Amino acid sequence: MKLQKFYILAAAAMLIGAVTAQAQTAAFNATAGPFDNLKHDCVAKAETGSEVLLLNQGDVVVQSFTSCVAGVVNKAYAIIKQSSNFGKIEILIEDLRGNILARTKVTVREGYNGLVVAKLMAEVNKGERYNLKIRAVSTDIVIEGRYNTDEKTHLYLNGWKLDGNISTAVGMEEVSDTSEALESSRNPYSNDAIDARATEFGATFSVYPNPFIDQVSITFKKDLKGETQVVLMDLAGNMLHREVRLNPVTGQKVNINPMYNLKPGAYALRILNDDRVFNQTIMKH
Repeated sequence: MKLQKFYILAAAAMLIGAVTAQAQTAAFNATAGPFDNLKHDCVAKAETGSEVLLLNQGDVVVQSFTSCVAGVVNKAYAIIKQSSNFGKIEILIEDLRGNILARTKVTVREGYNGLVVAKLMAEVNKGERYNLKIRAVSTDIVIEGRYNTDEKTHLYLNGWKLDGNISTAVGMEEVSDTSEALESSRNPYSNDAIDARATEFGATFSVYPNPFIDQVSITFKKDLKGETQVVLMDLAGNMLHREVRLNPVTGQKVNINPMYNLKPGAYALRILNDDRVFNQTIMKH
């Protein structure tokens, strides 16, 4: 079933209680070519338009894009025309199987009107299709877009297929060794930064045993608010196992026992909570 959920800006502004629709409409018309001068090896752009899509808190919009390089996504862009209050937007890159390749949260102020930039790091293959997902976490937002029946991109709002696209861009860099790029994004070369992150990880989680044989357990040493993901990855950035916990408490355990045999060697343990990412290398015997 296809739905048309696009509005003119003034109507969408009324839906979230905005009082400056006229001024915002003028600003809307001034956003010609916002993605023209982005500095990336390649940019997957969706066309800008003169309409908008309204996302209430909790709504999720998903738009596909095709990678134009063999390398990594390092930034995603969206044009926000209005936000109802100070709050957060979550932006994710997923493959077509729904595996999360990268995620981050961006904070917007009340009444924000402009370009949102999300820094990410996700491995992509040239010519393959991926999804850019935007979730309104704690604010209502109005996203620039356009209504059309073109099938260049696939757009879904809360699982419903829409005719049109939202104004987004995905910046990519061509790299020959994606594992090195991903690892460098997780581990800057500063020894002080590495030590600080290791200390923070050790104060928040315990991992046992490490090295492990078949199973490794992660124990929370602090209460954490919100959704927490525990992800096991190989050093090429491929997700091997994922567990999700909501509001984990001190002493709670997550057992990782991958469904298939892992080869002996090093693996990356990544724990994501809110806008924080914790990383630790673990070894399998």
